Amino acid sequence: MKNLILACMFMASLGAFSQIDDGSIAPDFTLTDWYGETHNLYSYLNDGKTVFLEIFAAHCPSCWGYHQTERLKNMYNLYGPEGTDEVMVLALEYDQYNTVNAFTGIGEVWNTAGNWLEGTPYPQFNVEGADREVFVDFNVTFYPVVYKICPDRITERMSTSTLEDELYEEVQECEPLSIKKQIEIWSVYFEAVSRDVIVNSSAELRSLAIINLQGQLVKTIDSISNSRIDVSELDNGIYLFEFKTEHGSVVEKLNLY
Repeated sequence: MKNLILACMFMASLGAFSQIDDGSIAPDFTLTDWYGETHNLYSYLNDGKTVFLEIFAAHCPSCWGYHQTERLKNMYNLYGPEGTDEVMVLALEYDQYNTVNAFTGIGEVWNTAGNWLEGTPYPQFNVEGADREVFVDFNVTFYPVVYKICPDRITERMSTSTLEDELYEEVQECEPLSIKKQIEIWSVYFEAVSRDVIVNSSAELRSLAIINLQGQLVKTIDSISNSRIDVSELDNGIYLFEFKTEHGSVVEKLNLY
C-alpha cells in the first residue's frame, strides 16, 4: 500500500514536466474496448468529431473522484452519438498490474476505486501488452488526464475542473475539418494536351457543376464514372468546379488554357 501511494505521488510530480504538448498532432491508435468493439481515433476525427481522451487508473482516488463528477458522461450523452453527434469520449486505463476485476470494483482499495463500468455510456479500454504504446505516444506520466483532440488532430490538455458548458465551448473552438481533409487522396488538375480535367480521389464522386466567373452554370455531369473529365467544349478561362462527393462538396478553381 505504501509503495502504491509513493508511486501515485511520483506520477503526479512528473505532471509539471511532461505529457504531450498543447498544439501537437495527436498520434493515431486503434484499440478494443471492454465490450470487444474496436475504435480508431482518426476515424472519429475524420468524421468531424471532437474526441475527449481520458487516461485514468482504476485504483486512483483522484481518477475516481473525476469519474464521479460525470462530466464526460454528460458530454457523451448530450453531444455524443445519441445526442448531437459532435463528440466522442474514449477512456484508457493505465495500470498494467491490475486485474479485470478492477473495472467492476471487485478487489482491495489499492486495486480498484469502484465500479467504472456501471452507468458509463462511453467506451473504456483495459490497455495491455503492445497496445500500451499509446501511452508512450502521448507521453503519459500522470493521471487522471483529459485531452481534447479536434478534428484537425490538434491536441490540448483539459483541466479536470472544467465544467460541461466550458468543455462544449472548447469543442466549438475546434477548427472545422475541411472536406478535403476527410478525403485521403484528392488532387484535381487540368491537362492541356487532352483538354481533360484529371481527378484523383479516394472518395466517391457523385456529380459535377462547372461555373464561370460570371456565376453562370456552363456544364453539369450527374454521374462521374472515371477520373478524366472532357472540358474541350469550354473556352479558355478560369472556372469553378464543384464536385459532390460522399463527404460533401469540394470546389476547385482551375485555369483552362
